[in-house]
Amino acid sequence: MPREPPWRPEWGLPPVNYGLIPGYYNPADQDTLDAIWASNEPIPAGSWLEGQVLGMLWVRDGDHKIILGEPQGLQKLDLEGLWRWFEGRQPRLAKAEEAEAFMRTLPSEPRP
Repeated sequence: MPREPPWRPEWGLPPVNYGLIPGYYNPADQDTLDAIWASNEPIPAGSWLEGQVLGMLWVRDGDHKIILGEPQGLQKLDLEGLWRWFEGRQPRLAKAEEAEAFMRTLPSEPRP
């Protein structure tokens, strides 16, 4: 069965570098865990990056986004743009410790 895309074209492009973290499955959207790369520079689609867990964009529906990047990378994140993008989902910025705790609760693959 086809799944709903993670965003709709009418929303425009996200204000951040958006991707996925392989090996983590988020039951909230029944897909791979979403990630945001904290950087002012656009990252080409298909790039593989490794960075620190800097925090998490917590949203009401449980489809949280892990924020990754270089140390001090949160300063490079367009938080105002994120709040507008996730308006209606009550976004908040969670600390790295909360992000890591959330990730530990996730299965590595979909549960039947």
